[in-house]
Amino acid sequence: MSQKKRELRRKKKKKWRLILISFIFAYLFFRSVPSLFAAASKTVLAQPEIIDDKIQTEAIIIKNESLYKANGEGKLEVFSKEGERVAAGTKIAQLTLFNDNSTLKQELDEVDKKIAALSKTEKENEIVKSDEKNVEENIENIIKDIQKSISEGDYEKADNLKEKLAIYDGKQKDILGEKTLINQSLDSLGKQREELLKQISSNIINYFSKEAGIVSFKIDGYEEIYSFDSKDNYSYSSFKKFSDKQKVIENNKDIKTGEPIFKIIDNFEWYMIIKIENIKDISSYKKGDPILLTTDGIEGELKGYIEDIKKEGNKGVIVCKFNTDFDNYYDKRFINVGIIRYRHDGFKIPSESIIEKDGIKGAYIKEISGIVKFKPIEILKEEDKFTYISNGDKNNKIKIKGSDDLVKTVTTFDEILINAANVKEGMIIN
Repeated sequence: MSQKKRELRRKKKKKWRLILISFIFAYLFFRSVPSLFAAASKTVLAQPEIIDDKIQTEAIIIKNESLYKANGEGKLEVFSKEGERVAAGTKIAQLTLFNDNSTLKQELDEVDKKIAALSKTEKENEIVKSDEKNVEENIENIIKDIQKSISEGDYEKADNLKEKLAIYDGKQKDILGEKTLINQSLDSLGKQREELLKQISSNIINYFSKEAGIVSFKIDGYEEIYSFDSKDNYSYSSFKKFSDKQKVIENNKDIKTGEPIFKIIDNFEWYMIIKIENIKDISSYKKGDPILLTTDGIEGELKGYIEDIKKEGNKGVIVCKFNTDFDNYYDKRFINVGIIRYRHDGFKIPSESIIEKDGIKGAYIKEISGIVKFKPIEILKEEDKFTYISNGDKNNKIKIKGSDDLVKTVTTFDEILINAANVKEGMIIN
């Protein structure tokens, strides 16, 4: 072979070698470009969360509250703090009258009539006193006869005398009990009369709590509309357009006759009437079941028990009883609540990480080896920036549309790609 031909062959080989090397470099470059974009994608770990399945609705709070009203027109002075728990008999307020004591005089007249009626009854019972002496004498004689019968061995006669003694003993108790009741009533009315006379002369009315409970000067005007005694009568129709009429009775305030001045609320037992728009939403509940609620503006959860479920067509109400956490609710009447129907363990992931592949929603995750893999998800709740997904069964598997087999979903340690626009399954990301 001539030298010229050998030179041409070397040049040709060199040319093909350059073409092959260039092709390999170009292939590797184009293969690496998507990975470069993918490498720029941030990854996050799925955050474990407890996800609540809630019904958002409204509720009316029903409290056992005693409303105290002014017995005249005057200036009010208060002696208790808002929300304070007081014992029965505590002085809550006093009203200094503006010279009008007509209401007090009317009360005094009623007390005098009661005293007169009971005094008449007491006189009539004077007649019973002689009967009482006879009963006592008869009891003494019967006891002596019983003792004599036993000593003589006449036990049948002794048994008959014991029955007779029981009759006389009961009669004596009736007489004494009746007299005691009348005397107690007269003593109580006498003290009430003295207090009224004192108030009329001093132009001051004192207000004492008749029961123990939480004292409140916040009056909303619904105390007698949504009363404790009528709690079983409320229904879906009871939810109307409500207005915020609450006013606070302040110290040194001028008060008119009949105006509410404070209330005492039982803090051991209270209720909610909860509005249900679709009765099917609470199909799993029945009377006696516990119920878990969240409420606007109050942290934590509230646990109660279902007293009744009332239906009106496809709507209704739940009547719930509570005996805790009253301090958070004593001054409220209408609130927004969330009924927690179910509670799921799941994950919180960025909404922008979710993609759809073959009609199935999921996310791309980066495995330990760096390989990108698609994992389907089951969405439980969606928000603006975050989505809450199921963590599946104990093996982190979920059921997807179009498949009878369970498939693996996102797990705690999966690195989820946030920006998946330039990512393909099977890519390798360093």
